[in-house]
Amino acid sequence: MTNATPVSFRIIGGDGQEYGPTDLATLQQWAREGRVAGSTRVWDSRLGDWQPAARIPELAEVLGIAPAPPAVGPAMSAIAPRTNTLAVWSLSLAVVGLSCCGCLSIPAIFLGAVSLSQIKVRGEGGRALAIAGIAIGIFSLLLSALCGLLWTIFRLRLVNFST
Repeated sequence: MTNATPVSFRIIGGDGQEYGPTDLATLQQWAREGRVAGSTRVWDSRLGDWQPAARIPELAEVLGIAPAPPAVGPAMSAIAPRTNTLAVWSLSLAVVGLSCCGCLSIPAIFLGAVSLSQIKVRGEGGRALAIAGIAIGIFSLLLSALCGLLWTIFRLRLVNFST
């Protein structure tokens, strides 16, 4: 009895949306229909990485492209993953929030959390940006709360001192 894991694929379509998981036969049909081109980013479960469709021998054959020679060493993605926009916004809001008494910290933390889930699903870049946005947002929020607490204590002591 074998427990072979079925091979699955996902693609990033021309509209930027992720499609799949699907099997090889469906993916080859999409290639014949023109929905998958040689430059289409494909997630291959055998490799655990995104790569152009032309680098997958079974698809290169359907697309009429000579398959790329096998890579020596670890598989390298020919296309650098794009950076998640929400991760950039998270870091930007967190940094600006440092000078705005933490008022932008909550949106920065929220956007960072959403972007981390998108990065995981879509295979995009920007994970470090999202983590930095969350960390700086939390720091800014805590710093603002501490400043508010100290200001309140100072004001209460000032009122008690004058009476």
